[in-house]
Amino acid sequence: MTNLDQDIRKPSALEKSRQAAKALSATARKLRFSTSNRSDLYKAVGLRPRLIDRVFRWAFMINTLVVLILPVIASFLYFGVIASDQYRSETRFVVRTSTPAIGTDQLGKVTGLPSAKIVQDTQIVTNFIHSRSMLEELEEAMDLRSRFMRPDIDRPARLKPDATYEELLDYWDGMVKTSISPSSGIITVTVNAFSAEDARDIATEITRSSERMINQLSDRIWQDVTGTAKVNLDRATEKLQEVRARVASQQNESGVLTVESSSLMLSSLLTKLQQEKIALEQSYAVRLESIARTAPQMKVLAREIESKQAQIEDLQRQIASPDAGEGKNLASVSAQLSNLQFETRLAEEQFAASVRTFEQVQFMSKQQLMYLDSFLPPSLPDDALFPRRGLWMGMTVLGSFFLWLAMTGIMKLVKSKVDV
Repeated sequence: MTNLDQDIRKPSALEKSRQAAKALSATARKLRFSTSNRSDLYKAVGLRPRLIDRVFRWAFMINTLVVLILPVIASFLYFGVIASDQYRSETRFVVRTSTPAIGTDQLGKVTGLPSAKIVQDTQIVTNFIHSRSMLEELEEAMDLRSRFMRPDIDRPARLKPDATYEELLDYWDGMVKTSISPSSGIITVTVNAFSAEDARDIATEITRSSERMINQLSDRIWQDVTGTAKVNLDRATEKLQEVRARVASQQNESGVLTVESSSLMLSSLLTKLQQEKIALEQSYAVRLESIARTAPQMKVLAREIESKQAQIEDLQRQIASPDAGEGKNLASVSAQLSNLQFETRLAEEQFAASVRTFEQVQFMSKQQLMYLDSFLPPSLPDDALFPRRGLWMGMTVLGSFFLWLAMTGIMKLVKSKVDV
C-alpha cells in the first residue's frame, strides 16, 4: 500500500471534530437524564465517589438495618415465639362499716370516728396494695416471688432471682393496677400473672390482706378508747365508794339509818307519850276533886306528868329544835343525809353510765367494724389477654417504618446541605 492510500484513509481534522462532538453530545445526554446527585454525576463520568458519599451510603444501610429490619424481626420473634402468656384476674370491692350494737351517731360519740373516715380508708387500701407491706404479707402467705420467677416465663418478663424489694415493688406495680370510682368509691384491682391460677390466687390474697389491714388500722384507736372508758369507770367506782363511805359515817355518828324510819319511830313515840300524859293529867284532875294537892299520891302523879312532859320535849328536840346544835336533831340529820343521798344517786348514775360505755366499747372493739365487701370476687381467667401479639407486632412495624422514614429524610437533608 502506497503512502498516498494511507493518507487518504486517515481521518481528517473535520472528521475528528465531528466524532468528538458526538461523544460530548452523548455525555451531555447522560448527564441530563441522570439525577442531580454528585455521586451519580461521578458515576456518569466514570469517577470514584467521594468519601462523604460513601459515608452516607453506609449510614443509610445501617439505618435501614437497625431501625427497620432488626426491630421488626425482633418483634416477630419475641411476640410470636418467645413471649409468655399472661392472664388477668379482676376483683372489685368497697370499704364498708358495720355497727351492730350502737348506731352511727353513738359510734361517732364513743370512737370519735366520722363517716368520712371510710373515704380515707379507701385511699389507704389502694396505697397499701402498692406498698412493701403488702409484698411482705404476700411473701409470707404464698411465696410471691416464685410466682414470677418460674423457668417457663420468658426472660424479659421474668423477675430477677436476686431482685431487691425496691425492684420487686417496681415489678409489682407493672403487674397489679388499682383504680377508684370517684362517685361510688368502688376499688378495682387487676392482677396479671403467668398462669390463670396464680392471677386468681394473688387477687384473692390481696383482698384478704387489705381487709385485715383496714381492721388493724383502728386497733390503736380502740385501745385508747377502751383505756379511757376503763379510767372513767374506775373514777366512777371510786366516787361511788367515797360517797357511800360518807353516808355510812354520817349514819354511825347520828344513829339514823334512814330519815323516814327514824322520823316514823320518833313520831310514834311522841304520840304515845302525849297520850300517856293526857291520861295522867285527866287522872290527876279527877283525883284533885277529892284529894289535896299535897297528898303523897298526888305528888307522885304530878311527877309522872312532869316526866312525860320532859320526855315529850326531848323527843321534840330530837325531831326539830332551833336550840339544838348542828347534827343533834332529825331535821339537820335529814338535810345532811339528803345531800349525801343526792350525791349517791349521781354517783350511781355516773357509775352505771360508765359501765354501759365500757361494755359497749369492749363489745365493739371485738367486732369487725370495717370490712371489704367484694361484690366481684376474683375469678379464674379462661384465656390469656397478654401480650397482644398482633397489636404489638403491628405497632412495631409501623413505628419502625415511620422512624426509618424520619431518619432517612434527616440524612437526605443533611447530605443535600453538604453537597451544596
